[in-house]
Amino acid sequence: MRILSQILSLFAFLVLSGAIYLVLIKEESRYDIFDLLRGRSLTAVIGSSPPVLAQAGEQTLPRAVPLDLNDTGILEEVSMALSDLTDAVVPSVVSIDTKTNVDVTRIVPADPFGLFGRRQSQRYQAPGLGSGVIVTDQGHIVTNHHVVAGVDEIRVTAHDGSEYAAEWVGSDPNVDVAVLKIVPPEGTTLPEFRPLAFGDSDQVRVGEMVLAVGNPFGLNETVTRGIISAKQRELSDGSNEYFQVDAVINPGNSGGPLVNVRGEVIGINVAIFAGQQEVKVWQGIGLAIPANEVKEVFEAIVLGRPLIRGYLGLELENITRNYALALGLWSTKGALITNVVKGSPAESAGLKPGDVILKFENKEVQTAEETLGRIRSKKAGETAKLTIARKGDVIELEAAVISKSDPNTLRLRSDISSNGQSIADAIGISVSNLTSDQRLALGLKETTPAILVSELKAGSQAEQQFQVGDLIHRINQDPVTDTATFFDLLGSLPQDKTTVMILSREGRLIRAFLTP
Repeated sequence: MRILSQILSLFAFLVLSGAIYLVLIKEESRYDIFDLLRGRSLTAVIGSSPPVLAQAGEQTLPRAVPLDLNDTGILEEVSMALSDLTDAVVPSVVSIDTKTNVDVTRIVPADPFGLFGRRQSQRYQAPGLGSGVIVTDQGHIVTNHHVVAGVDEIRVTAHDGSEYAAEWVGSDPNVDVAVLKIVPPEGTTLPEFRPLAFGDSDQVRVGEMVLAVGNPFGLNETVTRGIISAKQRELSDGSNEYFQVDAVINPGNSGGPLVNVRGEVIGINVAIFAGQQEVKVWQGIGLAIPANEVKEVFEAIVLGRPLIRGYLGLELENITRNYALALGLWSTKGALITNVVKGSPAESAGLKPGDVILKFENKEVQTAEETLGRIRSKKAGETAKLTIARKGDVIELEAAVISKSDPNTLRLRSDISSNGQSIADAIGISVSNLTSDQRLALGLKETTPAILVSELKAGSQAEQQFQVGDLIHRINQDPVTDTATFFDLLGSLPQDKTTVMILSREGRLIRAFLTP
């Protein structure tokens, strides 16, 4: 009986609690076990929830109006426009594959115990990868200088999958821009290319939508989308300023175009920012060289137009340790002024030979090259602020920058070739290409690298080691396939080191050592 009484008391308590709940709380204000038992729909409760009324003096947020997802016309138009833009841009982007000959010397054991050994040189080819954009219908390509610097072979792959050899035309290493030209196979002509035009990068706005096209990790024709995140970003304390973008950029994108919604090249992708970590993949910050700087370098290389840079009229040198001690400087950072051009802005500002530039625009300078680069990046009419050391005093000066033609930053293949011809003239050697009949008579294949020594100057350095009729096959292990390659190799050699030429004379291999 006691247990039955307890059960009846519990039941009565539950009934009373339910009645109080239904009376004090509105039925439709929440969803509970009674709704579930009655089969009431959860979505019906959510959809019929009345708006919350504000009490006196209270503020409430308005209820959000759901989007009408049945109307996607605008989104479809944007998506279609982006696809059309991609179709128009991608055929102008090429993949750049490079090879660099690397010589490695290793010790080969000469006895079973490894106590003695002999040196053995081995050569392998290190591959490289980058991107480029076609900017003329003659096949000129713009890319980064670091993509092709010092390489021995360049090949490009076009949109249709066809591969071509490419020759380096010129570079401006300071801006990191290089120009290549596609070389048609012998006896053929190049197809029609679709070049992209340069846009005005001065008109680019932060927030503007852009596409980055390239070949990250060898994945051809990869397109990423983003916006211009910032302008005038600096990768370091150097002179170059970049666009910052949030479009995905990874290794292999270097040299590819950054285009606006009109399909114009507004920048050339150059780098990713890895912050403080040694991470070599995209972290949300990519950098691109503004198109106006790229266009200026391109026109100087291809069209021969003057390269206009900021000018103060200074000649600078790096500071040696002894000079730093003599001036009482704590380090060799800075740039020593060795000459001030008469009538120049530098003279008007009061700069003198012997002054040491410590800061440029309130940023420390490391070397003379860096300081000149910063000066060149200034535009005519701008004011340059310099902090200098003079006889133990630190002085602040300002100089008005003017514009002047500056060919010093350009490296051109034509210059290297002409330099090579000058070296050949200096050592007293003339060369010529082998004809097919000459190769046949000498038993040489068309693919065998060789040129003919056709003339030697009497009493010259070359006459002491060469004979007319000798065949030149290699210069410092680089194959000499024709006279143009011969002059290019000579012109790019360091002039303070001995050069080794591999010759053949009546079937015998000979090494000739020259010091240009």
